[in-house]
Amino acid sequence: MLIPLLTLFVCLLILVVVIINFVNTVQAKYGFAKNLPTVTRADESIVKLLWRLVRASDVDKFNRVVEAFSLPYRLWKVWLGPVVCLGVCHPDLVQIVLTHPDCLEKPFIYRFIRINRGLLVAEAELWKRHRKVLNSAFNLRILHGFIPIFEKCCSRMVSDLKQMKDGETFDVMRFTARCTLEMVFETSLGTGCLPPSESDCLIRHIKRFFNIASSRFLNVHLHYEPIFRLTQRSKKETESLHYCNTVVKQLLTEKRQNVTKTPETPDDEFGKPRIFVDQLLRLGNSFSETDIIHNVFTMIIAGNDTSGQLMAYACLFLGMYPHIQEKVHAEIVEIIPRHHNEPISPEKLKSLAYTEMFLNECLRLCPTAPNIVRQNMAPITLDETRIPAGNLLAISLFAYHRRKDIWGPDADEFDPDRFSAERSAGRHPFAFLPFSGGSRNCIGWRYAMISMKLMLVYLLREFKIKTDIRHQDMAFRFNAALVLAGKHLVRVERRV
Repeated sequence: MLIPLLTLFVCLLILVVVIINFVNTVQAKYGFAKNLPTVTRADESIVKLLWRLVRASDVDKFNRVVEAFSLPYRLWKVWLGPVVCLGVCHPDLVQIVLTHPDCLEKPFIYRFIRINRGLLVAEAELWKRHRKVLNSAFNLRILHGFIPIFEKCCSRMVSDLKQMKDGETFDVMRFTARCTLEMVFETSLGTGCLPPSESDCLIRHIKRFFNIASSRFLNVHLHYEPIFRLTQRSKKETESLHYCNTVVKQLLTEKRQNVTKTPETPDDEFGKPRIFVDQLLRLGNSFSETDIIHNVFTMIIAGNDTSGQLMAYACLFLGMYPHIQEKVHAEIVEIIPRHHNEPISPEKLKSLAYTEMFLNECLRLCPTAPNIVRQNMAPITLDETRIPAGNLLAISLFAYHRRKDIWGPDADEFDPDRFSAERSAGRHPFAFLPFSGGSRNCIGWRYAMISMKLMLVYLLREFKIKTDIRHQDMAFRFNAALVLAGKHLVRVERRV
């Protein structure tokens, strides 16, 4: 009897020592944050918070995040299991985080997206090498050369929309996402577009594995790979990734065959500039096979999902605010009339000032990436708080773009004129971050703006857009991208 009791005592003693060491380690690592405000509710322990997040719907999770980032703090903390996450809310602090050379790292949660060697989620050192090489594939000379291809894709979208009956309600996202996917395939990837059925299937699989990755962010128990592998989500993720990888590998096989047949040409002002996938394949020494696959996959996701989503939101806002729609339409038909037979020039696109203000307001209220999380690779200081290396620094662009202390008392209202030169004067340079900020911003932001302007030109020259959805009724689901809880339901009427 004495031996079992002694064994139990020793086990309890070891357990106590382990707990004490764990507590001491946590205090040593996170003691710096003890004076920071916490956004956990007064009646909510860490365990209760995590349990509520597990049980909460995606809409509730989204609202909880926005609620936390809407509080009047510059810097705060929240515990996610054994890890502390710091919320960064003031423009001065946001600027430090996004421009600091030691804050280029994306934390472990981004690895759930499974394209770890692509620009979107690559570790900082790998990202630096790849970004430096790939920047040239997004210079303005190349992007302006894409305009005729963009126009062709927009024309096909308009033709598809003309098949809809006047007054028929439909999800416009189906058309905008297909259009932007065609743009990516025909420009940055240099291939013909997929048939509509295959295009729609690829979009569905991209959304499914992206949704699964996003579902793991706030579910701490799913951070552990062995536990995630036991779930049904893991099986669905594998199916979608297999489908998407098959499409990418087929694309690369076709491109390699063309590259071997095409002689090397200089990339200067007299030579033909190289597009994104050509740059990847020509520089085989700099990119492994996995690097190439992940970067092509990244381009398909970023080029399609972000622009397609934003244009669907733009259509909703056009339908919600007919007077704004008519102002955008009037500017477009004055500068680029409906029967304009020549290719649209970059200068004409640049002169669409109010149209760009409208797009900026769409991006302010519906940023395609609603949250940014960085990890500091070395100690940094924010508001006199010295933050040791390895901590999570989160920014909610959705809440940040609605802060009344930054954007004024009407921050929740849709008003493109807030981006006029007069009202933009004096605004903090890091107040508006539709494509993130600093050196690790979106490499394709100019590509996105040019393509979206052209989509608006083609849509509004042909149609009036209407919707029954009201701005105040829009609800969103927690996701790596900004996802509407319902569908982007609109009606179109042919303009006479």
